[in-house]
Amino acid sequence: MEPMSITEVSPEQLKARLDRGDDVVVVDLRQAWEYHAGHIPGALSLFIEEMPMRLSELPTDVDIVLQCWHGHTSLDVAAYMIQQGWLASRVASLSGGIAGWVHTHGATALERA
Repeated sequence: MEPMSITEVSPEQLKARLDRGDDVVVVDLRQAWEYHAGHIPGALSLFIEEMPMRLSELPTDVDIVLQCWHGHTSLDVAAYMIQQGWLASRVASLSGGIAGWVHTHGATALERA
């Protein structure tokens, strides 16, 4: 089996896409309490352990950016989605995760639920 290449987007790239109103869905893979404490504006909360059961809830016709704490788990979930038939060009991981987002944009760039 040939190695899988997962696209990573930087916090700057993701913010630029969100600010432009690009058709992109951010999926926060952390637990619900972590999501409620602060998340990327507009992000969908989908805890990693629910991914196999809820994968069909995600749109297939837009880009998906997966996000976790530091960007490692989201790489694994991106690989899983591609193995499940998602186009590699439609799935990406946020480099550095929410920690990278906060480091780049500050805690005020988080939405609280």
